[in-house]
Amino acid sequence: MPTLTPLTKAEVKSLVDQWYFLLDVHANVQELLSLLDDSGLEMRLPETTLHNNDEFVSWYEGVIRIFFDEVHILQSLKITVYPGRPEADIDLVVKWLAKRWKAPAPRSEWLGFDVAQHWEVVRSSQTQKPVIRRYIVKALTPMEGSVALL
Repeated sequence: MPTLTPLTKAEVKSLVDQWYFLLDVHANVQELLSLLDDSGLEMRLPETTLHNNDEFVSWYEGVIRIFFDEVHILQSLKITVYPGRPEADIDLVVKWLAKRWKAPAPRSEWLGFDVAQHWEVVRSSQTQKPVIRRYIVKALTPMEGSVALL
């Protein structure tokens, strides 16, 4: 098995940008799966914890039927890469704006949150690209006027 090269900050930043772009456009789930490490995945979200691709697919297919007009705006990003190691840590805050409609309500609801997260990223031995191993939502702070998430 070839030795995995260390991750660069540019590669990791590109992963972050791609992740949020794909979420905003409600991309095909396979595109998002290509950014996840199924062998050691842990995604701690406010409503659940996911451990593999099958769980992610079920979760994603549910949320894209609830939320629309989604926008993720990166507020802060700290990337730590490790010399000689194919892994990185990320601490970020993203502003998440969305709408949802709950039948039979006459109007949709607006949601806005500042979401603090920690990610652990590794280089995939299969694709040689960075993938998310751990994705932890540390804090979900509602913006003024937002409805509750859960």
